[in-house]
Amino acid sequence: MSVPTTPATVLVVDDAPGSRLVFTKWLGRAGYRVLEATTGEQALDLLSRVKTDLVVLDVNLPDMSGLDVCDQIKGSRATASIPVLHVSATATAPDDRSQALNRGADGYLIEPIERDELLATVTSLLRYHEARRVAERLASRLERLHQATLLMSASPTVTELMQFACTGLASVFGSAVAVLLIRDGAGRVAVGSPNLLDPEFGECTAEQVRAAAAAVRSGSVADPSAFGVPLAGPAHGSVVATPQGEPVGVLLLAAPGSPEDDLMLDHFAQAAAVTLENQRLYAVEHKIALTLQRAMLPASVPQPEHVEIAVQYQAVGDSVEIGGDFYEAIALDDEVTLVAVGDVVGHSLRAATVMAELRHSLRAFASVRMPAEEIMGRLNAILLESHPGLTATLCIAEIHRSGELRVVNAGHILPLLRDHRGTSYVAGHGPLLGLRTSKPVPVVTETFGPGSVLVLVTDGLLERRYEDLEIGLDRLRATVAGDAAADPAELCERILAEVGAGEDTFDDIAIVVARGRPA
Repeated sequence: MSVPTTPATVLVVDDAPGSRLVFTKWLGRAGYRVLEATTGEQALDLLSRVKTDLVVLDVNLPDMSGLDVCDQIKGSRATASIPVLHVSATATAPDDRSQALNRGADGYLIEPIERDELLATVTSLLRYHEARRVAERLASRLERLHQATLLMSASPTVTELMQFACTGLASVFGSAVAVLLIRDGAGRVAVGSPNLLDPEFGECTAEQVRAAAAAVRSGSVADPSAFGVPLAGPAHGSVVATPQGEPVGVLLLAAPGSPEDDLMLDHFAQAAAVTLENQRLYAVEHKIALTLQRAMLPASVPQPEHVEIAVQYQAVGDSVEIGGDFYEAIALDDEVTLVAVGDVVGHSLRAATVMAELRHSLRAFASVRMPAEEIMGRLNAILLESHPGLTATLCIAEIHRSGELRVVNAGHILPLLRDHRGTSYVAGHGPLLGLRTSKPVPVVTETFGPGSVLVLVTDGLLERRYEDLEIGLDRLRATVAGDAAADPAELCERILAEVGAGEDTFDDIAIVVARGRPA
């Protein structure tokens, strides 16, 4: 009988001194570490304090049944995985054996028992349960690797990728880890361990990352500090490479690696490479989308003699798709200036192209001095005829040198007017564009003299998750009312800073501010 490399601990529970002595000698000579107990209570107490690999348990004990002891062993999370081998000289009927096995025992031997039979059964049970523990441990590691890979793959930035890679690898492998990546020509290092919730970031050169990749490919990294990595002792790892095979990163483990570890590490490195490539493609698409979106908006705004105009536009930061928000400012002549803000529902290329079509149509209709209410009707007809099913909101304001303000609002956020009477929203609007309805869009007339301020915005400025829109409207009114000295450009910036949702913004923002010039 071979002696185990690492001696397993076996607890022998038997109130018969002779049986206990025989089992203890056989197991001890076979290389096992043996503990003894004479009662069920003693056995359960030992199991709660001492790591045990297997229990040889007599069925008949003085204080309780061995079957009940087995029930408690298997019913506790701490001891449920310990194999239990029942032995008995009295409970020898087939029903006794089947009852014990059905209640959770892993084996059952009837005395008298031969030495080789006992040792072979113990070895078999330990081998089976060790294989099961290895399988469970591997399954747990694979599950943690899967979760870490998902988190890393969803990372929108390199910093978050490195963070999830470090914490994920440290959790999976239970050792100190390092992640080296090249981004924008520079190297970055993140070091993590099972005891760190967040990795520690540092700097290195792109040349050091490539040299570390070459060392990994040649076998191992003898001295990680040579590559700017504060890991003690030798490390092994995997290379993060582009689809063309160019190394752009390295994953390092400060622990001996098994073939199983290497396969898991290679899988993680491939996932990191895919994430980096997706981030690169996203950045390119995002830049194209922003360029196209900006090209569809006015290049500049007019500055007539009777009114100052400023605009602010902010595209939602985390979306490649193009939004449908737009603004317009047109000096029709020396007497009338038109400003407008609109929003085509949705974020898509279609929404953006319809936005451009509506904006250019608005300019064309306004250039022939078509009244704002008639422009609304024409734009509604365009949506119904050319883009059925698509809707948009739009607010148009005509600012006259004479001091008259005409507002036509089709389902849009109400414009905000500040003058000598105070700051309030210009009430009154009709149905949004794209609906078949006979209800006309009303025209609201106000006075707009020197110093009066008109603010038009899209709903992306006001909407925040888990907050009522009225709160955003109140916040906008308070900001505009409290900044009487600011010029239109300064007021635009203050509105964006104080009213906008910041990082919580999930829609594009358009702001138009018009202020009557002094007479």
